[in-house]
Amino acid sequence: MSNINFSIPKTLEKQVELVVKQKGFNNKAEFFRFAAINFINIVNKLEVDEEERFNYLTKALSQEVVKKYRGKKIPLLKKQLAGI
Repeated sequence: MSNINFSIPKTLEKQVELVVKQKGFNNKAEFFRFAAINFINIVNKLEVDEEERFNYLTKALSQEVVKKYRGKKIPLLKKQLAGI
């Protein structure tokens, strides 16, 4: 495996460190490998149909909801939207 060294601004480093902790990456190198692979996959796939995009976003949202509210009682939608 080859090594690649580059610099990033402190603000981006802080964001990366936060995502590494939140998403369970072992380190920043693993995060950047994942980001590179994801970017290459997106660039190589010129057309993403709406259904595929919807399915991806639905899955991502579901994972976040489960992560945030696992084992907790979620307030009724009426209560959540009361201030709107």
